[in-house]
Amino acid sequence: SIPRPADNKVNIRVQTTGDPAIDVFKDGLQDLIVMCQHVRGTFDNAVVDFRSKVPAQQMDIDSK
Repeated sequence: SIPRPADNKVNIRVQTTGDPAIDVFKDGLQDLIVMCQHVRGTFDNAVVDFRSKVPAQQMDIDSK
């Protein structure tokens, strides 16, 4: 969870049923790393795909 949107903090909660908490925490962090890598790769691929379909002149990035 994120305490407040403006904070650069994340609370990580891990529940265990007997395994050492540190091992469960490390496994959770590894899973988080894999998930973040997947999200980043998916985003980067979407950006490349978008840029290949829309010429730079048509991208309306300065108007609001």
